[in-house]
This record gives sequence, structure tokens and C-alpha cells, in this order.
Amino acid sequence: NIKRRRISAAESAHLKVSCLSDLPSGILAHAASFLAAPSRALFAVALDGNSAVSTNERSSAIVGNQWSILDFGEIEKDLAAKLNDDDIEKVLLRIDAVNKVKRLKLANCVNITGAGLEPLRGSLIIEQIDLSLV
Repeated sequence: NIKRRRISAAESAHLKVSCLSDLPSGILAHAASFLAAPSRALFAVALDGNSAVSTNERSSAIVGNQWSILDFGEIEKDLAAKLNDDDIEKVLLRIDAVNKVKRLKLANCVNITGAGLEPLRGSLIIEQIDLSLV
């Protein structure tokens, strides 16, 4: 049973949230739970800035661990079209794709040359990479 309560100025003074990444990981993970899987991973990468290889509790809480299928067809076409190899590489690193992803679908990711797939090198579980445009 969730109850709402008003937070007084005195209670909220210690929070000092100046940007999204300052929020507690539980709040960020809850917000991310409403996103499609690829969007959750992109959200975690954005929150962590350029530190794509350093995993931490917040990122793990946001991205989760169910990554047998990573389907970029689940996100808006316009967003998928803007993604590049660097973006894909950061997502693959963040979710530990080399050990988790069996099927990667890059539908509508028209700016991908293949360089961003490097984190999958040596994967023993990858079964399919779909590079179709639709």
C-alpha cells in the first residue's frame, strides 16, 4: 500500500538534486522500468556519461540482467536512426552483451557500420545479428 505524503522543506533540504543522475538509484530504476529494454540501456549509458565499461550498482539496477534478446526495433524509428556505432558499443558494454545477448536486432539503426559490435567479439552465446533496415 503506497501512501503519499508531503515532504517539508526541511526534509528535502538534504536531497540537493541538481540533475537527474543525482537521484537515488531506486527512483531511476523505477522510472527506467517503464522504458523498452534498449531505452533502459541507453538511459543507463547516458546517466554514466562516458564511463561505458565501469559497471556500478545504479546501472545494474537500471538495465537489469535479462538480455537474451536486444531488439532496437522496440524503440522509436527516429531514435534508432540517430544511433551510431559508439552508442551501440556503449550499450553492449553496459549490459555485458558478450555473455548475455543471444539475438541482437538492429532494425532501423541506419548509421551502424559494424565497428560498434566489437564488444560481441569472442561471444560463445550470440546466435543472430539482424541488420535489417525495417
